[in-house]
Amino acid sequence: FPSHDTQHVIGVLPGTDKKDEYVFLTAHHDHLGMRNGQIYYGADDDGSGTVSVIQMAEAFAAAAKKGDRPRRSIAFMTVSGEEKGLWGSEYYSDHPIYPLDKTTVDLNIDMVGRIDPTYKGDSMNYVYVIGDDKLSSDLTPITNEVNQKYFKMELDRRFNDPNDTNRFYYRSDHYNFAKKGVPVLFFYDGMLLADYHKPTDTIEKINFDLMQRRVMMIYYTAAEIANREEMLKRDLKLNMPSR
Repeated sequence: FPSHDTQHVIGVLPGTDKKDEYVFLTAHHDHLGMRNGQIYYGADDDGSGTVSVIQMAEAFAAAAKKGDRPRRSIAFMTVSGEEKGLWGSEYYSDHPIYPLDKTTVDLNIDMVGRIDPTYKGDSMNYVYVIGDDKLSSDLTPITNEVNQKYFKMELDRRFNDPNDTNRFYYRSDHYNFAKKGVPVLFFYDGMLLADYHKPTDTIEKINFDLMQRRVMMIYYTAAEIANREEMLKRDLKLNMPSR
């Protein structure tokens, strides 16, 4: 972004009786652009998350047309400037459109289309879940319940460790919600060793069957949080060092 303005894209599906409370679904639509004549495609990082937010918006809108509208409003937001240092989400968290104290959760999707080549479990049925133990004691039980009811995926929480040297908790847009006290969940595929920030992050390497399962799990988690009686409790102290 040498000297250009850039934008977020946000769409909101109004809720019913709790429409002044919000569930955010986020991803970043920027990548690295062109360098030395090579295009950095960013199919997984974060084309996969951007597409996922759009697909979930379509699904929630289709359900609402059939009379199944969520109680809380759902905000579908793709931000820019993530690759520059989480600039876009930082701007939003400093200038929120909707009150952050009425934002019950941010479910952030940054790379969900690939398989971690180092994953030791069922590589066709997992997702890394980051942040669910940091701010709200409601998030882990909700995520586990939704997963067990519908999907039975392996939810790998290794990156919740405050001593994790990858520091993934700080490396995507959910962090700027979390530092303002909004509970967050970050969904990630572990693609760091494959084609991360290389021109080879291309679409033919996306595993769409696995990506679909992950995104459906996120969709059902969003629906559960949007329809429950209370907002998520904010009852845990952040057990992470500052960024």
